[in-house]
Amino acid sequence: MILLITRPRYETPTHYLFHWAEILVMEAKKRGWNVLDLQKEKAKRNEFQSYLNKKSPDIVILNGHGNAMSVMGQDGEIILSTNDGVELLEGKKVFIRACSAGLSLGREAINKGANGFVGYIQPFIFLTDKDSFNKPLEDVLAKPFFECSNQVGLSLIKEKTVEESNTDSLRKYEEKIRELSHSESKNSFLLPFLVWNMSSQVCYTPKTNQ
Repeated sequence: MILLITRPRYETPTHYLFHWAEILVMEAKKRGWNVLDLQKEKAKRNEFQSYLNKKSPDIVILNGHGNAMSVMGQDGEIILSTNDGVELLEGKKVFIRACSAGLSLGREAINKGANGFVGYIQPFIFLTDKDSFNKPLEDVLAKPFFECSNQVGLSLIKEKTVEESNTDSLRKYEEKIRELSHSESKNSFLLPFLVWNMSSQVCYTPKTNQ
């Protein structure tokens, strides 16, 4: 089994994505997957699309900035869009953790033959503690956002279906929301942002995209 994952890193948001996505890399390796980890300067269009074409990964996970029609890699370079490379997702399970890529890119991926897609139809939001920049995995503000979104990738790596992986993630959101809803929680201000991400997360399959 092959996992292809992008991990650009060049400013604060991608710094956090880079480190939290490493959990997915480690889990896949632990389970014996062949991991194609395109990090930093390797997360460029030509290299990404070359690996996608030649290695035929089972799962593709992209982390970075995005919009309705494209996803970006290192230094904001567009590496995949509705009119460039989306056909290379044919037969693959896809998770794109980038703002708004679920609006058009996700549906086009299914139209071009992807097995399934999970992403977001609005900006993916997370909060951070500036004092935790050098240890993002210990950032208590960022942690709920990434634990919930990471669950998509973790479940896919466990060879669950795209629908099951999306459901697992939504359940994780519900769990975190319950925890933060307790009156004694000092981080309850995170709630509206978690609800935003949860309501923005979409799952498409060939069946649901018809």
